[in-house]
Amino acid sequence: MQELLQNLGIDWKILIAQTINFVLILWLLNRFVFKKIVKHLDERKNKIEQGLVLTEKAKREIEQISEARQREIKKAREEAEKILNDARSSSVEKEKAAMSLARLEAEKVIGKAKMEAVQEKKDAVLEAKSEIKKLALMVAEKMLHRSVKEEDQENAAREILENLEKTDYAKQV
Repeated sequence: MQELLQNLGIDWKILIAQTINFVLILWLLNRFVFKKIVKHLDERKNKIEQGLVLTEKAKREIEQISEARQREIKKAREEAEKILNDARSSSVEKEKAAMSLARLEAEKVIGKAKMEAVQEKKDAVLEAKSEIKKLALMVAEKMLHRSVKEEDQENAAREILENLEKTDYAKQV
């Protein structure tokens, strides 16, 4: 076997020394370097896993916030629509109330105007009767050429008015 090693150019003393050096370096690396590297890699792995967990958690929270925001927006829209409907119905009710109030005022004004018209008609009839009495007395005085007593004036006026009422003239006035 030595011949084989010599033919290949391998010195067994150097091979043993290199093997001892290799084992020694492997032991030193394992003792001081590999443990730190493995520890550092484990820490990094844990941080990455935590980051993934936090990312998933953040995604879920964002989805929940988005859903809550959509619900709030929907709720706000419904409330706004309700307020608008209430305002519309309120304005319709106010309009109806204003219209009924205006009708009542118009009816009052019409009633007052009718009453005033009736009163004016009565006043006109009374004034016409008074005027007719005066005219009748003047005609009677001229016909009789004398002054008529007040009692006679009343009787004559009454007779003339009764005749006028019968002829429907006073009713038309």
